[in-house]
Amino acid sequence: MKKRKNAWKNRIPLLIFLVLCVALTGCARQARTPVQKNGVAMGSVVSVKLYNTDAQTADALCTQIFAELQRLDTQVLSKNTETSELWRLNQSAHPEIPQEISAELYTALRRTRDIYAYSYRRAALASGALTEIWGMDTEAFRVPSEAEIDAAKRLCTDDTVQLDTENRVAFREGQKLNLGSVGKGLGCDKAVEILLQNGFSREQSGAVISVGGSLALVGSATAGGDFTVGVRDPFGAENDYFATLKTGECFISTSGSYEKTFTENGKTYHHLLDLASGYPAETQLVSVTVRAKNGLVSDALSTLCFLVGEEKARPIVSQHSADALFVYADKTVHMTDNLRELVTITDSSYHLEAL
Repeated sequence: MKKRKNAWKNRIPLLIFLVLCVALTGCARQARTPVQKNGVAMGSVVSVKLYNTDAQTADALCTQIFAELQRLDTQVLSKNTETSELWRLNQSAHPEIPQEISAELYTALRRTRDIYAYSYRRAALASGALTEIWGMDTEAFRVPSEAEIDAAKRLCTDDTVQLDTENRVAFREGQKLNLGSVGKGLGCDKAVEILLQNGFSREQSGAVISVGGSLALVGSATAGGDFTVGVRDPFGAENDYFATLKTGECFISTSGSYEKTFTENGKTYHHLLDLASGYPAETQLVSVTVRAKNGLVSDALSTLCFLVGEEKARPIVSQHSADALFVYADKTVHMTDNLRELVTITDSSYHLEAL
């Protein structure tokens, strides 16, 4: 007998980061109260907080950001929405024939494939055949049969995905391209782009943009100072954190085994599928947080690092000029060197292990 499956814990994915220390300490920043707007886009809670920006300008910027994230999801990136360009591409009767796509979708596909080329075949742009049979895309969770998993695994390779220099793509029949693991990061990139295109000043203002488990920090929260963010406690409630990270402008994403889970026949499964096995990754890691220079990279790398493990992940993170924080099931914490002076463990049940 199958036990009743759990509801998706993160039906609207919980924010991984709780932004702290947001009081304005510089004289230039004390003139205005931060403006914060919340909404829903890309299946996630979206939060935009703007510092030293008048209310009218902030409202206009937030409206543009929310609208753009909806467009990005429903018109371009979504694998499951019929109005999406990616959905139409995946439904093609002859995907092996090169098709011209928008520059926006082409860039997202190429950048994602390039990063996952370092994943030791544990992640891929063409992961959709596997995520579909597990119900990870639609919340219709189930454990597939071994035959289903074996068949899907054979389709989850980027070796047969061709992206030429004329914005054309071709792939094997039965494959499904999937940008679900980078969508929130792309949303953060797009939100920052909107701010900067509309006269937002990094020198005079600050912004914190959260899209699900990805975060963009722009400018500064204080007069020329850094942001301080809390890193989600994988074993705690949604607003619990076990450490703080002090940082300037960057993008931050976290992937963890506590997200999007379901239970069947007494066993709990998470959404981070290892393409090598066809099952959720079995690892002592419970979460990986990545800081990078753009959102797509931070989002893709947090997934990749979780799947390949710390030893293999470290050189990949370095190659992408990023940083990573690894949290293990025994609450041991490892991190790359650039974070050591920036991270403070605030929960005494966690311990930083020097390597």
